[in-house]
Amino acid sequence: MTVPAGFGLRPLAPELVLLGAAVAALFVHLFAGRKGRRAAGCVALAGIAGAAAALALTPASAGALFGGHLAVDAFALYFKAAVLLAGALTLVLAFRFFDVEGGEPAEAYVLALLSMVGMSAAVSSVDLVTTYVAFELFAIPSYVLAGIFKKERRSAEAGIKYFFLGTLSSAIMLLGLALVYGLTGSTSYAEIGPALAGARPWPALAAMGLVLAGLFFKAAFVPFHMWAPDVYEGAPTPLAVFLSTAPKAAALAVVVRVLTALFGGWEGAWGPVLQVVAAATMFWGNLAAMTQKSLKRMLAYSAVAQAGYLAIGLAAWGESGRMAVLFYVVAYILMNAGAFGLILLVDRGGRFDESVDGLAGLARRAPVAAAGALVLLLSLTGIPPTAGFMGKYFLFTAAVERGMVPLAAAGALNSVLSLFYYFRIGKAMFLAEAPPAPAGGVDPAAGRVSGLVTAFLALAAAALLLGGVLPDLLSGPAAAAVLGR
Repeated sequence: MTVPAGFGLRPLAPELVLLGAAVAALFVHLFAGRKGRRAAGCVALAGIAGAAAALALTPASAGALFGGHLAVDAFALYFKAAVLLAGALTLVLAFRFFDVEGGEPAEAYVLALLSMVGMSAAVSSVDLVTTYVAFELFAIPSYVLAGIFKKERRSAEAGIKYFFLGTLSSAIMLLGLALVYGLTGSTSYAEIGPALAGARPWPALAAMGLVLAGLFFKAAFVPFHMWAPDVYEGAPTPLAVFLSTAPKAAALAVVVRVLTALFGGWEGAWGPVLQVVAAATMFWGNLAAMTQKSLKRMLAYSAVAQAGYLAIGLAAWGESGRMAVLFYVVAYILMNAGAFGLILLVDRGGRFDESVDGLAGLARRAPVAAAGALVLLLSLTGIPPTAGFMGKYFLFTAAVERGMVPLAAAGALNSVLSLFYYFRIGKAMFLAEAPPAPAGGVDPAAGRVSGLVTAFLALAAAALLLGGVLPDLLSGPAAAAVLGR
């Protein structure tokens, strides 16, 4: 299908703005000297704001555009907005991180924008070739971002692990896509769905398994999660925010579109698999997080567990389940960015303390930030009145409606389990005593509290409270964007 008259490149306006901002940030970095590094970040942030404005003015299309390769429907627009939100939060935290750590690599801003271009294309893809190309477009910059500090062992290790395992998952997904093409003789989702529904079971199931394995890797679903804790811990903290949110949102969008358009006729096969994956991901992430002393690694396993909650909505699969996934994706981005941002709140001697004990006595030194962090932890646990609670309510309700009561019970049990390690963070902030200062002086180890991160935590907490008290503000757009209604 060709682009309707009058549309032109308008449906691609957000991607074009991001691409233009990436080029502009690159030139600013190259020709503005050392000051160009921060200027490049400001250009990147302005580019995201411009892309958001372009997205708001982009009309939803009823069918596929550009020769049947891209669909700019309400579903795609919703996930593009989620990707832009994750990118904006990442850049704000990156400014704080590089102010303290130094060594600001301006190319990180360019790579983040290029990765977001790929994610935006991926959530719109309705063709096998376009899907794979878009996947690689956002995956390759992500590998570089994970190892951007190549001279630091943890960052280099994260980049290498992410690259090799990510390449393997892409190859597995490509094999599945090739098998789909061999079974149907088409690369268009609209033609593949009906053809696969009548295909022989074993080849179709093999193709489905390979495609989903590659997608589950990006979403950090068990058993394809093994890369996530090491990569999230090793990457610079703001980039860990980006890697744990934006690619996951894009991968979930592709999973929903693939299950709807390609493998909708095989729900009886992938439905039980997703139930097992959801339960395993929740339990693995939460149980592993309970044993961690590093705050950053604890949050990395928490991000894995949060993927398990999202998988509940995929397993339930009805319209309410898919709406719950869309609702929880946005809540998850806010919760996860705020939780990792807590690491950047206090710097000591030009470094950030990534241990839970480093938060001791925080409520006395930074009460506003501690209160905001408490709301974030309550939302991650799923306690009202927060958006995290409403998201889990929608997810568990969708599972019960489909008769998946054990899966909903497993989700509720995991919310209780997560309370144990989130409580450790709250205990350190509100109940633990800060180390005593030297006699007659101020302890330099107390560190400096960032006003930027304090405002960041307060605004994230306010948004989560607003989403919990007035859930229709988010559930309405999420319901309108449900695919395959």
